[in-house]
Amino acid sequence: MSDRRTFLKQAAAVAATPSLSPAISLGAATKSSGSYNDEMPDMLLHYLAKRTNELSAEWDRKRAQIRTPAALDERNRFVRTRCIEMIHGLPERNPLDATTVRVHQRNGYRIENVLFQSRPNFWVTASLYVPTFTKGPFPGIISPCGHSDVARLYPPYQFMYLGLVKEGFVVLAYDPIGQGERRYFWNPETNQNEIGGPVTWEHSLPGQLLLLLGDDLTHYRIWDGMRAIDYLLTRPEVDPQRIGCCGQSGGGTLTLFISALDERIRCAAVHEGGTRHRWPVEIRPETRLGTGDTEQHFFPAGIYGIDLPDLHVAIAPRPLLATIENFNPDFDAAARDIRARYELFGVPEKFSAEEAVDPHDMTMKLRLANTNWFCRWFYNRKGPEVEPDFKLETAHDMNCTPNGSVRHSGKGDTIYSLILKKQAKLPPGGTISKAAIARAIRYRKLEGPLGVRHIATTPRRRYHIEKLQFLSEPGVYIPAWVFVPDNRAPDTSALLYINDYGKEQDALEFELLEQLTQKGNLVIAADVRGIGETKPDHPDDSGCGLYGHVDDAETTMQYMAWEMNESLFGMRVQDVVRSVDYALSRSDVDRGAVRVIGRGRGALWVLHAAALDERITHTLCDGGLLSYRTLTSADRYLYAADIFIPDVLRQFDLPQVASAVADRRLAILAPVDAMKSVVTEEIARQAYAATAQAYANAGVAERFTVAPRSKTESRAEQYLGTLSL
Repeated sequence: MSDRRTFLKQAAAVAATPSLSPAISLGAATKSSGSYNDEMPDMLLHYLAKRTNELSAEWDRKRAQIRTPAALDERNRFVRTRCIEMIHGLPERNPLDATTVRVHQRNGYRIENVLFQSRPNFWVTASLYVPTFTKGPFPGIISPCGHSDVARLYPPYQFMYLGLVKEGFVVLAYDPIGQGERRYFWNPETNQNEIGGPVTWEHSLPGQLLLLLGDDLTHYRIWDGMRAIDYLLTRPEVDPQRIGCCGQSGGGTLTLFISALDERIRCAAVHEGGTRHRWPVEIRPETRLGTGDTEQHFFPAGIYGIDLPDLHVAIAPRPLLATIENFNPDFDAAARDIRARYELFGVPEKFSAEEAVDPHDMTMKLRLANTNWFCRWFYNRKGPEVEPDFKLETAHDMNCTPNGSVRHSGKGDTIYSLILKKQAKLPPGGTISKAAIARAIRYRKLEGPLGVRHIATTPRRRYHIEKLQFLSEPGVYIPAWVFVPDNRAPDTSALLYINDYGKEQDALEFELLEQLTQKGNLVIAADVRGIGETKPDHPDDSGCGLYGHVDDAETTMQYMAWEMNESLFGMRVQDVVRSVDYALSRSDVDRGAVRVIGRGRGALWVLHAAALDERITHTLCDGGLLSYRTLTSADRYLYAADIFIPDVLRQFDLPQVASAVADRRLAILAPVDAMKSVVTEEIARQAYAATAQAYANAGVAERFTVAPRSKTESRAEQYLGTLSL
């Protein structure tokens, strides 16, 4: 019996006679007709912005129809419901098992070092400030910390707590995940951070892993805040009808989220914590790319029109103070929209905005405004006009754990140990359908004219390069170089090459693509969107250290896609398939077979394309990620969010995607781990044992290969030898 490739070649023989003539395809041009870049500069970012802004405009129209308090109340309920859905719901409440580790008596107040469980064996470290100069019950304030590595010990935050307790408030200041005593990478013995970089890396590194597991860090951090409220309500010193929340920077964002979703918060102060519109998005050449760390997002908020001002409005009609370093057009526009909604509720006085006229920090002016706000709404009086001198506390006195580290003291779970426990039983076993893969990566089969434009032809030794572009979809084009040999090999199928660094990475003379071409192969090297030639040329936050990828341009663009319930990863898989469309549109290739090589991240795009498109008859994945479980089994990794697929491990992993390629030829070459180090052949074979079994069950075990990189052959020789097996 002939194999699948031979059958397809025979079936296509009548329809396609190979030749060496230039490509002719639907919409193709035989002469230079101008670059698509002239029509689509900054293509990917403008494409994402356009899609985002269309959604934003639609929701602006819907919000404009809200003209009554009842309609606004309904919208606020919608925002709360959808946000809880987007953070994968809330868990059942477990016993807090709260413990007061130590008590410090001070002049007019006391401080308790407090531990409580926000979920079983997951401990929150906190400081409870209790007035002693008069009798309670007192209003209670929870205060999530901003992005300081020392969290509640940060001097401006300590002064905020002291200003409140001196005015008769019980204050619970707690360490969010990744800060203070809940830092994971800080070593108390050396007083050093193991990974360097900002404290936000403590959030985004685990936060993106949680997304793979059908979870998210936004959920964990909001839930910690809700359980902090639960703890306050156990204290006899606290009036349960007077609960407030305040925080600055990242703590301001947390204050916004907690106060919007938990109506037990009766008064809130969001200090420099995101009082602006995320949408519409405006992209300029100087636009700095970068995104807030993972827990500052709800995915896919864009399809519900839930922008940051919507979360502010969801607090209404409860009192809300919003502050900023300096008033500016972005803040002013958001404040204007929020104020209009408070006016619709008939309580304009319950929203106020204040500027620090100072750099980003919890400055004295904001601390006084904060205390005054809570005095106004909980005591019906003014707060102090002058801030006294306060005594700062030390880590030695305030730590709840013996060495200032939950991790190093072995006090319960960390976010990483929870990830390990959760991923241990994932993904579920069994086969995965193509439809399920397509849904997971938000894949759409694209149609329409390719609109090929020939840009230039470059002669080389025994071959020439056709430099061209074609459309993937309206607003997105794919640059490609077609390496056409003077003498074709007997196998005239196209060889499609996708490198995550772009087509030019291996395109110089004497390098890989030339070697493949001089063996008689027609090679098409294509740049999927945002890679190589179309890589956005913007300043971003990459380059600030080994783990700067958690906030770089690739992560920013993936977040933009996720906001719309789409996927940059899936879009790039679509581009691979459109490149197959282009290959098969040429008159000089065998239309019965397409061989595809993916390198680096390109290995993942190519693997998924092969699973979804049976026209790809031969697939080689070189240096791709071994599996998504490889990521969730580690506490650090070198991959940006662009290759992440939310919820994927609740459905499948890469070996199951590979199984969906059976019974076509597939080779997994030198896969890598979370830190992009090549794994051993034994580990690779173990990971893909189920794939090998799927091929064996199909009776074509020889068509699947897991192999190391050859020490004796060139890369081109190994590629061609592996593909021909």
